[in-house]
Amino acid sequence: MADLTISTEHAGDEVVVAVGGDLDYDSHTRLEAAIDAALHSAVGGSPGGLVLDLAAVTYCDSCGLRVLLGAHRRATEVGATFALRGAHGQPARALRLTGLDQVFG
Repeated sequence: MADLTISTEHAGDEVVVAVGGDLDYDSHTRLEAAIDAALHSAVGGSPGGLVLDLAAVTYCDSCGLRVLLGAHRRATEVGATFALRGAHGQPARALRLTGLDQVFG
């Protein structure tokens, strides 16, 4: 089990949340909190976009997938775009098998 790491940076009008390690039941609440903070931290209101960088995520279970869906929903609710980038290995397979790769584009 790899501990979850999270870092947030502002890039123009986007907020990029880089995630590493295992996104699972034990760690999903930390990412939910980071996403909420990122959506509320934009100067002057909501960000233009929320990007989740999953390049360093090694594992993603159903709780992790639920967090990704929730992030998509919350970004849409505040009028921000949403994108995933860098998913590979097991997380990419989980997205593909569930059809979520099509939802997130």
